[in-house]
Amino acid sequence: MKVTLIFPAIGIIGFGCKDYYSGEVSWINHGLASIGATLKKDGHDVDLIDLRRLDGWGEFAKKIKKRKPDVIGISVSSMDLRPAAEAIQIVAKELPKTIIAVGGIQPTMFPEKFVDNPDIDYVVKGEGETAMSNLCSENAEECIENGLVCGVREDLDSLPFIDRELFEYQHEMDNSFILGIQPSPMVTMLAGRGCPYKCAYCQPAENSVFGLPYRMRSVDHVIAELDELKAKYDFKSVLFWDDTFTFNQKWVSEFCKSYKHDAELLVNSRADIICKHPEMVERLAGIGLKTMLIGFESGSQRMLDLMEKGTTVDQNFDAAEICKKNGVKIFGTYMFGLPGETKGDALLTNALIRGTSPEHKLMFIFTPIPGTKLFSYCKENDLLLDQNYDDIARTGVRKKRIKGVDYKMLINTMKA
Repeated sequence: MKVTLIFPAIGIIGFGCKDYYSGEVSWINHGLASIGATLKKDGHDVDLIDLRRLDGWGEFAKKIKKRKPDVIGISVSSMDLRPAAEAIQIVAKELPKTIIAVGGIQPTMFPEKFVDNPDIDYVVKGEGETAMSNLCSENAEECIENGLVCGVREDLDSLPFIDRELFEYQHEMDNSFILGIQPSPMVTMLAGRGCPYKCAYCQPAENSVFGLPYRMRSVDHVIAELDELKAKYDFKSVLFWDDTFTFNQKWVSEFCKSYKHDAELLVNSRADIICKHPEMVERLAGIGLKTMLIGFESGSQRMLDLMEKGTTVDQNFDAAEICKKNGVKIFGTYMFGLPGETKGDALLTNALIRGTSPEHKLMFIFTPIPGTKLFSYCKENDLLLDQNYDDIARTGVRKKRIKGVDYKMLINTMKA
């Protein structure tokens, strides 16, 4: 079959973004790249339309009419609802005989919102590789029930390496996570799926797709992909997107023994893990870890407890000290504007930033994401300012979202 995958992540940037050196318009979607690789392995003719690369909906319509795929697969996240809906309407109008399947976190969590859409043929729940392969097979009807195609819990080592070339991959390699600091070419990796933690600002939404327990690919499988990428692209740095790359200490130890490439590493960790395993930071630094991305989130214990982070303010300070002791730079993330946050809470977060002196930092205004505990909390307590959540973006947005927060004070405090 001819299959076209669509990545609708134009978010707030819109079409025709000319800022080539921007991660938001350059980083690839590993899920679609994995589905594409699986479909190709099964003999299908696969391509991908990345809306970020287009000038507008007119160009999109021309592309799909020229391609005339049998099946179109669209990944829909919380940030992509509006452009995904527009893409679906255009496909249904221009290619009424083409099968439209949607998947991703939104269709998995809220299938009823998509099943009833007359333009959508099938909704894929959960992981998409086997599900899409089944949907494109001769026996497709056997895997469909009431318009739903349920994914299976994939054996990660049995999947082919993701097909990065479905995207214009040079864009990602040229856009390091920390421009001007992290050397390019840079490649991104995923060593596992899901997250074992329960932070209320993103769970249980994420694990609705991947389930529990958290899974890691084998070290051998990850190293084999890195070896292949090194031979093909000669990367100079690697960014692991895993929410908690450092969760499994045995896995990290084996990885440190097996990783032999001369390239800088950037990985995600948590303050509590770093404090419990300072030797892990030392080992990772020994194989090229230059930057640790840590979600400190807040300097207020009250706010950390509200978001069910599972860490303490003291651990935030101690983790920063451990990283600096091992020559590892800190990329800290911080969240302001949580329900009930006061100026005192915000000032404590400012104090945390000053006290830990991160080399890089990102400060976010809290946005309640549908499907998370904090969204439910805000809804139950009548804190939502509106019910329109089709304009959530990945980065760069500081929009008023909940009642009871002095946003003017908050932004001024963030600037202090």
